[in-house]
Amino acid sequence: MKKVAYFTGISFLITLLIACADTTKKEKPTLDTNKEEIKELATVKEDIFDLRNDSIIFNSATIENFDKDGNSQTVFWLDAKKDTILRFYRKYDANKKLIGAEYYEVGDIEPSRDTVYTNSEGKKVEASLREGKISWKSTITTDKNGNPVLKTYENSKGEYRGIDSLYFDDQNREIKGFYENSKGKRYGIKTYKYTKSDENGNWMERNMFVNDTLRQKHVRMLQYHE
Repeated sequence: MKKVAYFTGISFLITLLIACADTTKKEKPTLDTNKEEIKELATVKEDIFDLRNDSIIFNSATIENFDKDGNSQTVFWLDAKKDTILRFYRKYDANKKLIGAEYYEVGDIEPSRDTVYTNSEGKKVEASLREGKISWKSTITTDKNGNPVLKTYENSKGEYRGIDSLYFDDQNREIKGFYENSKGKRYGIKTYKYTKSDENGNWMERNMFVNDTLRQKHVRMLQYHE
């Protein structure tokens, strides 16, 4: 059985980065009628670099693949040595609605499983399963554009375990976020400054600040469906 702290970290990683198809395709650029129709993303590779004492150090990367309808299909996480440490496969129903996922960590023979459903309040819930039972879940509140502005976490007993609060700009890009635990302790506030986008309006480079101190640079390589 995986340690709770490690399991929680994986759960946060999934929900913060790409736990649902909505969170990766944040950008919804305005279509320029003088250009060709914007193509759907096929693959997004994001490299994360730590910035320390004027040095740029590779930290990790993700590779995410999309179908021609813009639905995220697979995600692979790479560590600082560029070894794959997590493989993530999304599951959809016949109407292409996201209903869950399976993922493998290093050494796994059988996958861990997540489920996605809508609760009685009409909010999306992403839950991690262990032996068929919910062990951790996040309830997602969205803004009018569908961006996940609040994620409320609970453990298997339904006990409140904290929140992620996220803020987005008018291009639906995340610009600020923080985690607050169940005791009200707020951790470092992350803010993002976008420095480069492609011709379709999807960002390619951004800087991440923690409590106003520059900590990381994120670089994306984007491929589109023909």
